[in-house]
Amino acid sequence: MADILFDGLPVLDLLEITPSTSVVAQITRRDQSSISRIYRQVSRRLGLEFRKHTDGRYRASANQVLLEGLRRSSQWMRLQATPAEPRWLACGHAAATLIEAQQPTLVQHCGDLLQVERLLQERVLDLAVLTRPASSRSADATDLVELPLREHPDGQDVILLRHDLSEQPALQALIAALRQQMQGPLRQHPEHDPLG
Repeated sequence: MADILFDGLPVLDLLEITPSTSVVAQITRRDQSSISRIYRQVSRRLGLEFRKHTDGRYRASANQVLLEGLRRSSQWMRLQATPAEPRWLACGHAAATLIEAQQPTLVQHCGDLLQVERLLQERVLDLAVLTRPASSRSADATDLVELPLREHPDGQDVILLRHDLSEQPALQALIAALRQQMQGPLRQHPEHDPLG
């Protein structure tokens, strides 16, 4: 049985982000059958009813309070580790610039913008860098903060994170590094659509 907090929960989280057992296997350097076994064992043990739904996304449909507590603990451990291990992604126009220097833990597994916001709210992700199309409004969720990076013809690159994490030292260091990287010359990457 996989350790729930250190092995099992990250597999569940990554399946919500990617949603592919083969991609999660690649990220975690495990085989695909191990990923399937781990998420089923953890789901059964915790009574989460975690599975792939008809919309193609993995998520739990039971015991949400327990899952929320585990995710809060997991996030605290990631951000307090030495060195810190923030889980973040970059998508859209910003991804091509940032992938060269910062090595996001997850790149271009963005889904749609509302999905990214939900993953931030639920502490599956710690931070996201994305491109908001010019016609798009900023985050409506009151618990998310949107920090502008730079504007370009495709829209605006922004950083999104939870309001209660905006002063967290590991994320502040990451934000400073992202801002420094984005100050470079604007590159054109037409192959990246605004939603990754």
